[in-house]
Amino acid sequence: MIGLGIDAGGSSSRWLLLDDTRGELERGRTGPITGHIFTQADKRENLERLNELLYAVLAVAKPHAVVGGITGLHSGSKAAQEFAAEVARILKLKPACVQFDNDISIAYASVFSPGEGILVYAGTGSVGYHVMADGSVLRTGGYGYLIDDAGAGYWIGHEGVKQVFRWLDERGQPATVPLALAIYEALGSNNWDEIIGIIYGGGRSRVAALAPAVARAAQQGDEAAFSILRRAGKELARLPNTIIKRLGQPLPVAFAGGITQLSPVLTTSLKKSLLLKIPFKTVTIEPMQAAAQMALDLSRQEFANDCNGGS
Repeated sequence: MIGLGIDAGGSSSRWLLLDDTRGELERGRTGPITGHIFTQADKRENLERLNELLYAVLAVAKPHAVVGGITGLHSGSKAAQEFAAEVARILKLKPACVQFDNDISIAYASVFSPGEGILVYAGTGSVGYHVMADGSVLRTGGYGYLIDDAGAGYWIGHEGVKQVFRWLDERGQPATVPLALAIYEALGSNNWDEIIGIIYGGGRSRVAALAPAVARAAQQGDEAAFSILRRAGKELARLPNTIIKRLGQPLPVAFAGGITQLSPVLTTSLKKSLLLKIPFKTVTIEPMQAAAQMALDLSRQEFANDCNGGS
């Protein structure tokens, strides 16, 4: 059996083929895919990127089942149904062998059973997530970068580049401190006329891609970068703290998503900013690994129904 796990978001989309006897077959990365579909152009662009991902997968092997976690997607939504239908068509699988949900649900299921804990998930955006024992969901944040998503990749990158250009305002010339140099290196220029085109042309994902530059500057002792990462940790801690207050009881907290490996400064700040001394862990399993394992489980469950009946 071969399972395909997909972890898609606003910065990029990653996939993993997992064989139940041989282990990992191949992994890859393609362009961003999100469930934030508001126009026909959004739909067309996301389906094109999904097709690119699927044909890259088929160049390696044909999976027996697919589980995907996509930012902004919700199980049973029109977008989820359209994504699943496209996957079933291209991979020639029965609909029962393709499941899509938001990336947070996939990540939560890889760490907790319902009612067990709170997930802080931070990639390009951020969200706090708790599945109640009855299956209902309690969440905080996750409103998107135009509203909040504080502490996540876009927020960190935005705070970094904002600080750099405030220094430019104050000094009348490009700053030479570690944060400024790291941002300029990541952008490939220190010229505002060039940078404005790079950032506005690249949009959200281009700004989020600046987060590692902030982390590198912090490693070099830049106090402004330290401050950004510490504030990011405090912002992320607000997500589980709010859930704990609403529940009226402490629960273990798990930290997952691309930001987990960004900087120990951020992770330490998050842990210290939790309301109570509760169990805290950083999730090491990648979301696409969890999704691929779930796909293998699904393929076994559906084997009697012949997942490949569409071929």
